[in-house]
Amino acid sequence: MPAIEQALISFFEQVAQKDKALLETLVREPCFSIDLARWCFTLPDLHRFLQQRGDVFSALDYQQFRKLIFNNPINSAVKVHGAEITIADNQTNVDKSTYALVWPASPTVSR
Repeated sequence: MPAIEQALISFFEQVAQKDKALLETLVREPCFSIDLARWCFTLPDLHRFLQQRGDVFSALDYQQFRKLIFNNPINSAVKVHGAEITIADNQTNVDKSTYALVWPASPTVSR
């Protein structure tokens, strides 16, 4: 698997695993919404965020990024960690829709 594909999967796996440092970074980004149940993002905002990290994504233009996102087994990778990617707000345009990485609900204690 090419390095850029692996880096994208690794990024989503870290979010799915609730990596503390990464979640703190995501919380500080005004373009993202994050709470105990999910992390919401748009593709343009995610692209900008990943480009600013200065790693393998810095030279990736938006069209290449979209192709990478949709041709990658991201959902399979995060499901291993109990999470999934969903469409949180469908605007009938992938660039305007909001997506969410949803974490599993915490188990409830029955009494």
